[in-house]
Amino acid sequence: MQLFLMTFALLLYSTAAQTRWPKWRVEPMVNRRGSSQPTEFGFSRRSSQLVSPRASLRQTPAQNDEQLANAVVDMALAIGRIAADPNSPAEVFSPVSIMGVLNMLLLAADGVTRAELYGALRVNDKTAFGMYHRRATGMLKNFQSNQPAQLDRLSWKAESCVSQDYDYEYGDDTYKVPPIEKVHILKLANAIFAQDNLALSQKFSMAANEFYGANTQRVNFRNAAAAASTINNWVYKATNGKIREIVSGSFSSETSLVIASSLYFKATWQNEFIPKITKPKDFFPDGKGRPSVKVDMMSLIECLPYHYEKSMGFKMIGLPYSDNSTTMYVMLPQDSTRGKVRDLQSRLTAAKIDSMIPLMTRRSATVSFPRMQLESSTNLQKAFRMLGIKSIFNAQHSNLQNMLEPSAQKLQKLFVSEINHKVNLSVDEKGTEGAAVTMTLIDRSASAVYFNVNQPFLIYIRHDPTRLPLFYGAVFDPRG
Repeated sequence: MQLFLMTFALLLYSTAAQTRWPKWRVEPMVNRRGSSQPTEFGFSRRSSQLVSPRASLRQTPAQNDEQLANAVVDMALAIGRIAADPNSPAEVFSPVSIMGVLNMLLLAADGVTRAELYGALRVNDKTAFGMYHRRATGMLKNFQSNQPAQLDRLSWKAESCVSQDYDYEYGDDTYKVPPIEKVHILKLANAIFAQDNLALSQKFSMAANEFYGANTQRVNFRNAAAAASTINNWVYKATNGKIREIVSGSFSSETSLVIASSLYFKATWQNEFIPKITKPKDFFPDGKGRPSVKVDMMSLIECLPYHYEKSMGFKMIGLPYSDNSTTMYVMLPQDSTRGKVRDLQSRLTAAKIDSMIPLMTRRSATVSFPRMQLESSTNLQKAFRMLGIKSIFNAQHSNLQNMLEPSAQKLQKLFVSEINHKVNLSVDEKGTEGAAVTMTLIDRSASAVYFNVNQPFLIYIRHDPTRLPLFYGAVFDPRG
């Protein structure tokens, strides 16, 4: 079974305005009378048509957006390169959740700040407010649909091959693989926690709720323990009790707002790993020939999508989930080391990934894969800055004023102080008891492909119909 839990918290500070803030040289939002003052949240920057979040959301169909999906993938790959730590056991994060927070920031951003956020998503900075959010909303609707529209028709999903049927001698009886109930839960949740006396724009709150399902709660950050408890209780519920804390019990005196996003993903494999034969084996965090560690290795013999990318020196196998829409792709360089994984990360692009996955074919495969329980917390401020998102961290230059009522926009400036990202990742074979049973069948299997993941690797959890990556990252030590 797979269990992925992610929370993302963004802390915004406010500061009193000391001067009249400069007007950025961009096309302003306009209303029906042509005024450049954004008196109605949701007016297009390029037309006089009012964008009603409620009407827009109702009218937006579930749909794919190839350009936006590719931008999210390339952003994820860039973050993976920027976040590289020479000593980390694993660096896994959720691109979809990061996109969710960017979307909510875009609801309020204007001027240079909006241009920077659009730039990170490769969106033309002249794109109308309503147009972008209809695109994003339609894609996320399709992402969560039970019958999503497909960007690609992956031929390997309809292929079959012959894999070795197996049973095991276990004591005096022959052990048959038991049927396992299929589970697939995908839940996105967003929330806004605002200082109780902050003049938060009602139109912003409504748009965040209607487009992205974000509810707004009032808290008092001056009572840090109570505010942290409220936020962490939301996190606990949103992740079904798997993550208990995303913020500590301390906030700056300037903290005015927290934007939080979570992704809860729980799914069984389409083909479960073989029960009862998981056992400790060697894993080589720095490659073979260097010191090893013992990890519980799971095993599977099945027809699985496989591709060898000769030009980049790595092989890739797909482990589909029971919904037949989501797949974990495991990328393993030849004779992998930490350095080879870093090199692979530096060369991957959205276009490369999207060209390789359709080339996969089902092959009879024997897979050894580590059972994992990973937790990671990351402050993404460095990554955002290197992606070109800089002004939101500067009280003088941040332009998130549409979060505030017009009467407060000249009195306060909102800027971002922290961007915290937390992932809890568990990979196992449902029902495994870890009994030490012989691996002879696995070792002598006549599979066409032997995929032994006992060295550093990349995981890429992808919603195939939309191409959106739920999770991406490097694993150097599955013990975490």
